Amino acid sequence: MILARLIPKNSQRYQDINKNVSIYADLVEKFNILHLFSVWIITITGFSYMLGQLDRYSYWEWSGYIDGTIRLILSTVLFYVTTNTKILKLSNTRIKYSALFFNSIIGFAFFLIGAANINLFSNNIIGFLPYFFVLFSGIVIYEFKISYNEENDDWEIDSWKNNISLLSISLLFMSLSAIFGYQLDDPVISTVSMVSLFFPTVALVWPNHVRHIKRLQFYPLFILGMFSCVRSPWFLIILWLLFFTIRTINYLKYGITHPSFGVTQEEPLADA
Repeated sequence: MILARLIPKNSQRYQDINKNVSIYADLVEKFNILHLFSVWIITITGFSYMLGQLDRYSYWEWSGYIDGTIRLILSTVLFYVTTNTKILKLSNTRIKYSALFFNSIIGFAFFLIGAANINLFSNNIIGFLPYFFVLFSGIVIYEFKISYNEENDDWEIDSWKNNISLLSISLLFMSLSAIFGYQLDDPVISTVSMVSLFFPTVALVWPNHVRHIKRLQFYPLFILGMFSCVRSPWFLIILWLLFFTIRTINYLKYGITHPSFGVTQEEPLADA
């Protein structure tokens, strides 16, 4: 991380900034800003699906940024309404399977906001299925609650309870997404699901380790976002701004590089 080299953690400049950045870190936590990654990527995935239905060969289309941005705003409003009313369950502890399914329904509403157009239901509704499957697969793996232990300078998982069942469910629905996506000739979701299958498989087969879960929670979502950006490249700018804003605040407040592409424990957090 370039910022870690410009402002090292043990420097006086870092200490001065650290004293004043708390207000921004508190805002990020209070308003669940990190969750906007998922909300916005799911919305743009729906938007990309809609563009593909209108023109299968739609590619690198910049002209839809106003329409897409309005949909992102609508999804953000829905996110805050459902979280403030406790309809969408966000918790630092595990929730019931029924709540997971209900969260998937709300998550799918973000997708529909992105996909909505005048001919939404005249299209093949079955085409929605692989997207719902991959969405549910992703929501399940976030039942592993990862937190940063400042004292040990390390990432920890709250519990490995039911890890086999959770990972198996995730793998099953991701596989269904890949199969249905392939059968429906959807190049985006079929490819995303097939590529992402590697991550729950590794977490299921290899011995329990936090790095496998970190990869599982980060990379499938990242892959989905990047494939969606193939049709909506303007979204890359928004993702980049959100990514580096949160990353900068976390470094200046906690001295960690998060979110990050690096997940190994041995990796120096300041240099990820």
